[in-house]
Amino acid sequence: MKNILYFASLGPLALLPIVAGTRTKSPRASLKQCVQLEVPVPVIADNHHYEMPRIDSTIDAVHWTLNTTAWSTPNATERITCTVSVKQTFRIRAQLCIPTKGGPRADILQIATQGRGFDRRYWDVEIRPEEYSYLDAAISQGYSVLTYDRIGTGESELPDAYDIGQIPVQAEILAGLTTLARSGKLVASSQILPATTGIPFPSPFHFQPSKIIHVGHSLGSFVTFFFLSSHGALSDGTLLTGFLLNKQLGTIVVSHFDHEFAAQHDPSRFAAYPSGYIVLTGQSDIQKLFFRKDGFEPALLEYAEKIKQPEAVGEYPSSDSAAFVPASEFKGPVLFMAGEYDYVLCGGDCRGQYLEEASRGLFPASPKVEAYLQPGTGHALTLARNATGGFGVMLGWLGDRGL
Repeated sequence: MKNILYFASLGPLALLPIVAGTRTKSPRASLKQCVQLEVPVPVIADNHHYEMPRIDSTIDAVHWTLNTTAWSTPNATERITCTVSVKQTFRIRAQLCIPTKGGPRADILQIATQGRGFDRRYWDVEIRPEEYSYLDAAISQGYSVLTYDRIGTGESELPDAYDIGQIPVQAEILAGLTTLARSGKLVASSQILPATTGIPFPSPFHFQPSKIIHVGHSLGSFVTFFFLSSHGALSDGTLLTGFLLNKQLGTIVVSHFDHEFAAQHDPSRFAAYPSGYIVLTGQSDIQKLFFRKDGFEPALLEYAEKIKQPEAVGEYPSSDSAAFVPASEFKGPVLFMAGEYDYVLCGGDCRGQYLEEASRGLFPASPKVEAYLQPGTGHALTLARNATGGFGVMLGWLGDRGL
């Protein structure tokens, strides 16, 4: 079938609940069993040192934003002063969930990577999870799911924000987690933490998936792509949400949003975050970045503020200077998925902006490279009113492609 931008007509997917406001039920905690892990992930990667102002206060954070986006500032590649060779083991907090009743898809593992501003709770929203938890939606269809906090977020390690917290390291952490999962050694190599949900995990617990699907959102999709470009043979399929190659990509930059130095912004939450970590200032910026008016419930905006996470400034130039190397070893299907009115991706309107040929060129060995716009939705798909409709599209797409 020709690679097309799904929107008004979806063929078989048209039967799925994709209309804004449509909701379907997903499982409760009793239908899944989860284990909390602290995973040591060894990484070898080449980062870069970029010339940029340091951030040790909110005044510095505003200056960094203005300096980075000024027309006269050299681009990220021109600001590289040297290569930073990283050889380090990172402590990664993760959660592995499997369906309690097993099933034909229980040995298909989805590894989900969230974007900027969130930890792994992006995938498992705590407000009405039957409507907003992608993890529960995937479990209800029989999949197993691994979510984790990227370095610099949640309960994972907080590295140097300038030279270590960059895209190459994030991509190699995803590769490390994937390799452990494929080998069946993920749980055995980790520290098992006390908190579990559902039926207690067998001990010792062995889980070795037959297939692995990589799911990303926003920066997490960017990290996922760079993982696929280097380690494509480790993946059987990918859902790149909050990510769309389009004519407006790059027009909305960090200066469109207000950030503060994380430790100064909210010491009760972020005192442990060192120099170079910034965080969105408040709900107005969160709304601008992640939400579409009439497409979200106010309680979800308040929730996003409650769980928001700082960002390492090294992620910005390492994203801007990264070369899009085709994922030539990846042979699985690809779905790009964005909100119809995604501000950060498409300047507020993604309709008619998709670059199909360029997207296909990134995955030359893939049998399917397709794209889909979720109606009436902004950047944060799991927090939108029609989140479950989007989940239905994602999971239905996987099922139709044998995953």
